[in-house]
Amino acid sequence: ISKPRNHSHCGAMSRTMPMAVQSSIPRWNWGPALMPFIGVALILFKTLVIICGLQLLRYAVLVDQRERLKFRLLGLSMAMAIGPLAEVSAYAFAPQSLLAPLDGFDVIWNILLAPYTLGESITSAKVMGTGLVFAGAVSAPMFGPHHKPPETMYSLRNKFLSKNFLGWALVCIALAIFAYLALPPKNSHSSARAPAMRGLILAMSGGFVAGQRFFLSSTATVLHTSFDEGNWDLWSSPLAYFIVGGMFFVAITNAILLNKGLAEFEAMFMIPTFVGTSIITTSVSAAVILKETAWLAWWRLLGYWFGILLVVSGLVIIAKDARYQLGGCRESDGARQMQAARPLNGSTGSSTVNVVSCINIGDQETQD
Repeated sequence: ISKPRNHSHCGAMSRTMPMAVQSSIPRWNWGPALMPFIGVALILFKTLVIICGLQLLRYAVLVDQRERLKFRLLGLSMAMAIGPLAEVSAYAFAPQSLLAPLDGFDVIWNILLAPYTLGESITSAKVMGTGLVFAGAVSAPMFGPHHKPPETMYSLRNKFLSKNFLGWALVCIALAIFAYLALPPKNSHSSARAPAMRGLILAMSGGFVAGQRFFLSSTATVLHTSFDEGNWDLWSSPLAYFIVGGMFFVAITNAILLNKGLAEFEAMFMIPTFVGTSIITTSVSAAVILKETAWLAWWRLLGYWFGILLVVSGLVIIAKDARYQLGGCRESDGARQMQAARPLNGSTGSSTVNVVSCINIGDQETQD
């Protein structure tokens, strides 16, 4: 009869096993391997939540005055609280350059939901643009950096006190002054392009501000170091407060610009332009300031920027299509009457959609 094994004896033998033998036994550490996937999942959740919040903000403009407040509060809570919290968590798990292309899913969710939630029309150009955005948003992360290198306050100080950051800040100030001077006033009819130009500047300005995600990424690093490692010495440096303050400034400023734009223009026009500018700004700032793509092989770098190009190309197609529709809504009264008469002469129903959209925009301007 075989004697039962003494498991405690076996455990003692394993503890006394030579280090060379123990090192030969494979041990799987899934933490670093899962971190990029957690970051991607969080950023996709963030895009869906924020798009739902932005569409609620747009819907609040279209409903009766008595019901606007509840939709606006719900939209603000989703777009400015739940979504940003998920985004901060995502940047603690994955590098900024990996997550930046995935912001293109904002447009994908918007294209899928807007016809049912806001009654906005879908065209062949929007379908083609959405396909390019999806292809780029999926391919770019495959070639980009997959792991977030460990950051310290010393390395962050070197990045924020560098010539690259100073030059980037000067460019941001110059663009902000240009946008302020070039922004046409609301309901301006000085030229046929003034309304579309106003929407374009508001969307691009909001996207450019939102693209300063190095503040968000660095804040995630500071919070991760403080809570997980118990190192609170970082808060003795003014740089920590500058980084966190920059994150809040960027979040509040881009929220104001986007909310103002959505109150005047359709989501189909505002969101693609906003997201496209944000993706470009985020990717460039990650390369210039954080230097996350500096160690990529040339073929990975080429594949990464080609994916970014696909995303931006798709967003340009969608924005141009929405801008064309917006321009049609700003025609003269005589041209609008001729357009409204076309369905009676046997033309397609797309003209009816444009006329209804123009009437809605006109009613909204009257209410404002």
